[in-house]
Amino acid sequence: MSKPLISIITVVYNGASTLEATIRSVRDQTWKDIEYIIVDGGSKDGTLALVEKYGGSIAKWVSEPDKGVYDAMNKGIRMATGDWLYFLGSDDLLYDPDVLAKLFDGDFDGNCDLLYGNVKSPAYKGYYDGEFTLEKLLSRNISHQAAFYRKELFQRLGDYDLRFRLHADWDFNLRCFLDKDVRTRYVDVLVAEFGAEGMSSSHDVAFLRERLIPARLQWLNLQGRRGLGNIARYDEWWRCLRNAGIRTAAELEASAGAEPLPKRIRAMVRWQKPIPPKLLRIGILSKSWMFVSYLFNR
Repeated sequence: MSKPLISIITVVYNGASTLEATIRSVRDQTWKDIEYIIVDGGSKDGTLALVEKYGGSIAKWVSEPDKGVYDAMNKGIRMATGDWLYFLGSDDLLYDPDVLAKLFDGDFDGNCDLLYGNVKSPAYKGYYDGEFTLEKLLSRNISHQAAFYRKELFQRLGDYDLRFRLHADWDFNLRCFLDKDVRTRYVDVLVAEFGAEGMSSSHDVAFLRERLIPARLQWLNLQGRRGLGNIARYDEWWRCLRNAGIRTAAELEASAGAEPLPKRIRAMVRWQKPIPPKLLRIGILSKSWMFVSYLFNR
């Protein structure tokens, strides 16, 4: 079997302080079938000087304004000609020079469409995050620094949805896991490391309301009473509704769409409504009120 070409796409804007280490982590890979692409958003610092400095390691690059990180990633997808696509942030590093060889050499048979491993970051206090099921993906996302996609997946499922400013990659992963024809494969390999600076404490309300809550409801309705049978699952739902800012029954019904709404989900919204949003975001208060509602609504 011929070795696949891997398109590595780095999106950057004013990233001169970190980009050089990122480029070197790609350049130093023992796997040489790489098409490295840099999509710059029109940087005003020394980013482009670094791109020119390492021009021999960069197959393609563009510098122009964009509509955000996922718009830039979509540009990279259209520029790529590789069999597999991988997105490496401008302050991320491939973990070691043999990462790609560990994934694509040896016993790799290509019998998958989404290949993913683990990542390391101080934000996770260690490694993140093992093999995913649909249930697990409904709670947290596969790190984009861990995932490799066949290019044809984007042709089949569409590009990143620009409506979702923080979690368009999570939306795309959900599309993959919900499509029975998409083959996923986990490999216990540490793919990349990144700092805590890229972690956001804000929430993608559009994604939560339009994509995650309907998908979680669909799964919950298939599970029946087991879906909210313990406090951990109840707490996940409580936080999801809180972070989505759903305060009324009408907002909940609009988010649910055609999916039936269990009584306990409706009850959570009623219990959250009297608490001002700022107070509800205070962890210990929210957790305590959640626990009272859990006992009351069992």
